[in-house]
Amino acid sequence: MASPQFLYLLEQIQKTSKARRLAWRPARLTYNCEAAFRIALGEGVIRVEAEDDQEWTFNASYCVKLLTRDGRLVDELKVSQQIDSEHFTLARDLFQSARAAAFNLDQLIDGMQDDIESGRERDLPPEEEPLREDPLSEIPF
Repeated sequence: MASPQFLYLLEQIQKTSKARRLAWRPARLTYNCEAAFRIALGEGVIRVEAEDDQEWTFNASYCVKLLTRDGRLVDELKVSQQIDSEHFTLARDLFQSARAAAFNLDQLIDGMQDDIESGRERDLPPEEEPLREDPLSEIPF
């Protein structure tokens, strides 16, 4: 369970995110992570990640970490729809606002709508290879 100070900080970030865009950036994915974002504030870094973002399955879960600048874990909040529903909305909202800010969602959508209205089409970028779910799955037994 996260400390009261960390929860208070997350609530302040959530409130600020509603008023203005914060400088969230995409983060490197870990093994059980679908998407992750980071922001540096003061002497710390907040990392928010979705282990599962599918709320319709009732399995959505998020992890929010407070890290030092050199990557050491200071505090952590792990929530899911089934386990910690009290803080679930806070973590979900942080993740969604971080994703929107990191990819500049409003500008992305506006540009796509401009192309629709003008009848313009663009070349597709190359697709990346899908990530392997389990690195041990290729070991022959």
